[in-house]
Amino acid sequence: MAQSATVRIVNSKHLASLRDKKRCSCDIIIDEGLLAKGKITRFASALLKRTPTSCVVITDSTVHRLYSSVAVEGLSKIAKTDLILVPPGEKSKTFDVCIKILSDLAKLGLERDGALILLGGGVVGDIGGFVASIYKRGVKYIQVPTTLLAQIDSSIGGKTGIDAEWGKNQIGTFYPPAGVLIDPILLKTLPRHEVLSGIGEMVKYGVISSERIFSELERSRAHSSSDIGHLIEPCCKIKARLASKDPFDFNIRSILNYGHTIGHALEATSEYAISHGIAVLSGMLSEGWIARELGIFQVSDFQRQESLIKRLLTTNSRLDFQMQHERIVKFALSDKKNAGGKLRMSLPERLGKMHQNKKDGFKIPVSVDLLKPSIDYLKRVLST
Repeated sequence: MAQSATVRIVNSKHLASLRDKKRCSCDIIIDEGLLAKGKITRFASALLKRTPTSCVVITDSTVHRLYSSVAVEGLSKIAKTDLILVPPGEKSKTFDVCIKILSDLAKLGLERDGALILLGGGVVGDIGGFVASIYKRGVKYIQVPTTLLAQIDSSIGGKTGIDAEWGKNQIGTFYPPAGVLIDPILLKTLPRHEVLSGIGEMVKYGVISSERIFSELERSRAHSSSDIGHLIEPCCKIKARLASKDPFDFNIRSILNYGHTIGHALEATSEYAISHGIAVLSGMLSEGWIARELGIFQVSDFQRQESLIKRLLTTNSRLDFQMQHERIVKFALSDKKNAGGKLRMSLPERLGKMHQNKKDGFKIPVSVDLLKPSIDYLKRVLST
C-alpha cells in the first residue's frame, strides 16, 4: 500500500513552502492561466521538489489538439519531454492500454527520477496514475486536470484505477501525485455536457459536506463554467480534507462515494454511454430515496435534492438506455464499499451532513431489496 500524504491547497505565490522535502504532501495549486503563461515549468519543479531528468506528458487525442503543445514546450525548458497519446473515453481504462503506455515509457527511456505529467480529464488521470504506481515500482507524477470533474474530484486523493468486466475502477492503487495543477481557464473549452458532469460532483459535495455549496447551485441557473468557477476551491478543500483524514478509504472518505454505488452500476450497465457526473446525479437520486426509506434523510432536504437534480438532468441530459434491474443490482453488488457479503452505502442525514453509526461508521448496510424500488423511483423522477 502506498504511503499516505497530507493534501493541501497552496497559494501559487508561496512556492518555497513546496520544497520542504521532509513533508509528505500532495499540494494543489489553483492558478488561472498557469498553462498558457508558461508557469507549469516553475510549478512542476516545485511540486516534484527537484528538477526531473525527463518528463512524459500523457494525454488523450482531444486534449492534445488544444493544450499538449503548450505543456510540452514549457516542460522542455527544464527536461527532455516526450508525449504519449491515449484514446479518449472510459473504454480506454483497460490493461491493454496500460501495457501499451508502460511499453512506450520503457522505449522512451524514462527512469525513476523522471516524471509523468497527466494532462486531461478523469480517464487520463486514472490510467496515468495507475501506470505511475507500477512503472519501475513507482515514479512521480503530476495531475493537470482539464475537466471540471477532474479538477474538483478525481485528480485529488491518489486513487488510480482501470475498469473490469465486473465493474468500474475494480483494479487500481492508492498512489498520490506529487501535486495537482488546476487552471480554471481550461474549462472554457469544455462542452456543456462535460460541465454538467462536473456539476454532478459539486452537488455531491453540497450534500455530503456543505449546504452552502448546495444552496449556491440551487440559485444558479446558467451553470456555465464561469458561473460556478468560484466553487472549485471549496470543493477541492472538502476532497483534500477527507483524503488527508482517511487516505485509504476505510471510513470517512467513503462519504465521497455518495451516489456512486448505483451511479457506477448505471455507468457499467450503459457500457459507459453516460458520463460519470450524470451517473452520480442519478445515483444520488436513488441512494437519497433509500436513505429516506430508512428514515435517515430529512424529508425536506430529500425534496430539495430531488428538485435540484431533476432540474439539472431533465434540462440538460437524458438517460437514454434501458435501466435493467438485474444488471444494475449485479454491478452494485461488486461495489468496493461492500463488506461481509453485504451491500453498503454512504447516506445523508441532511444537506451538509452524512449519517454515521458506531458499528458501521459511514458505510451503512442496505438491503438488496431496496435497490429495485430505488431504480423505479429514479425512472419516475426523470420521466415527469
